Amino acid sequence: MKKTPIWQEVYEKFSINNHIDVPVGNGFVDLLQPKIEQYGEQVAFRMGQASLTFAQLDVASRRFAAFLQMQGLVKGERVAVQLPNILQYPVIILACLRVGAVLVNINPLYTKYELAYQLTDAGVTGLVILEGMSSAYESLDTEVKEKLSWVIRCQPHADIEALTQIDPSQEMDKKANTAHFFNSDDASQTSPTQIQFADVMNGYVAQQYQYYPLDDEALALLQYTGGTTGKPKGAMLTHGNIMANLLQCYEMFGKAVNEQAQTSQVKILNPLPLYHIFSFAVSGMLGIYAGWQNLLITNPRDIETVVDNIAQHRPHVIPSVNTLFAAMLNHPKFSSLDFSQLVLTIGGGTAIIRAIAEQWKQVTGQTINEGLGMSETSPVIAFNPLGTTDFNGSVGVPLPCTDVKIIDDTGKECAIGERGEVCIKGPQVMQGYWHYNNDETFTDDGYFKSGDIGLMDEAGYLTLVDRKKDMILVSGFNVYPNEVEAALTEHEKVLEVAVIGVADERSGEVPKAFVVKKDDSLSVDELMAFATERLTNYKRPRYYEFLTELPKSMVGKILRKVY
Repeated sequence: MKKTPIWQEVYEKFSINNHIDVPVGNGFVDLLQPKIEQYGEQVAFRMGQASLTFAQLDVASRRFAAFLQMQGLVKGERVAVQLPNILQYPVIILACLRVGAVLVNINPLYTKYELAYQLTDAGVTGLVILEGMSSAYESLDTEVKEKLSWVIRCQPHADIEALTQIDPSQEMDKKANTAHFFNSDDASQTSPTQIQFADVMNGYVAQQYQYYPLDDEALALLQYTGGTTGKPKGAMLTHGNIMANLLQCYEMFGKAVNEQAQTSQVKILNPLPLYHIFSFAVSGMLGIYAGWQNLLITNPRDIETVVDNIAQHRPHVIPSVNTLFAAMLNHPKFSSLDFSQLVLTIGGGTAIIRAIAEQWKQVTGQTINEGLGMSETSPVIAFNPLGTTDFNGSVGVPLPCTDVKIIDDTGKECAIGERGEVCIKGPQVMQGYWHYNNDETFTDDGYFKSGDIGLMDEAGYLTLVDRKKDMILVSGFNVYPNEVEAALTEHEKVLEVAVIGVADERSGEVPKAFVVKKDDSLSVDELMAFATERLTNYKRPRYYEFLTELPKSMVGKILRKVY
């Protein structure tokens, strides 16, 4: 008999059902398709003045899916997408999920070294890039490029025209433009076929897509996350994993948003990048399922545009991270905006600072509802339910059908209020890491070991207090010291490196590198320039300190905790 969780009273207080029915034997798009058809003419995604209705999204994704099938793509092949938040992105996501491709989301600001590693590790068949943000791809070594069959190039203006001109009512009468049929199945080809996204949209028709049945066990995403071995690892998320987390989130807060918004359509601001699992799941996929209008922010550092979107569209839901909340609050126009439609503010990625939460409530009238998520859990684990009136510093209670336990170093479950490692079991938990021995990833009874140190109170609220791992959280993005150390030690003048996280007022934490020189001529400027080549911005150390030696254990392991 299944025991009643200690957070059951919280569920009853906020009318949350602890049971959800995750479809068995179906793919993720089977869950979304009825919703897409239901919301038809409503706007699904908006980017500036351009928008895409649910019906147009349906047609466009089928066209792109037809293209993928024409390439001979088979279930399980990996397709990498290296895009910011633009209208093409959700089209490609749905297309990949329709045909059984495994989506590999990649940060468009990655260097060629980071891109090459991810493409090679995942064994990617095709890559989607944006013109103007393709320098990493262009500078890839030939042997890396040759492993790709095709590359889709997105163009801002031509693509938007092709997408927004789609007329779903005329699609069945539309004939395929055979001049734009592509097939890169050529054994003599030594470089990937270069294809324009607009040509795919104009060259295929929706009815060319052949429905491909998938089940919940099919792999949907390789979501790369920082690696303890020096390189990122791909979390293997199935169609069932992401379906489960979508339904868990809808039960936990999505349903209440729809009930409380009292509008024909909820609008969700989407300033976080879709390549990050937080935005992918909570904004993108949940938004489609719930019928929400996604307001895509292409560059979240452009706070003026973020604020203008809030002023113009008055979103009902705003998900964000601490640094972006702070930036919005510091904008001179923000405090004068109309927040009367705001129903839910979601905080995640990294801990929300209490002072920021209090200022947010003072200005908007709304509490920041903080939650906990990880790439490995599709991503949401726990959340403070909608209706929570005060910021409490916790990450909330576990989602429906999710069990969280706290264990000590021996694996024994901790008592209420006792600190230990947070472990998670639920239908949203990944299958394991790609190309990795997962023996130590899970407990003997099947709980995923998060590496976070936390405690749970008598009501079931979870609070994080530390990290067992050495991970550094920079504005909600995971930075693993081993990866940064591995990159810096490739410099010919570096002997050893230790990287830790240090407090930063803006980003929460930033990396600091302690370096032992191999050559006395090595300078900080030289290291910074090298890091710029090898690592994307948020992974680069902000501070460097040269030492004659690094503290080590008896077996020679560098002791980061000494710093």
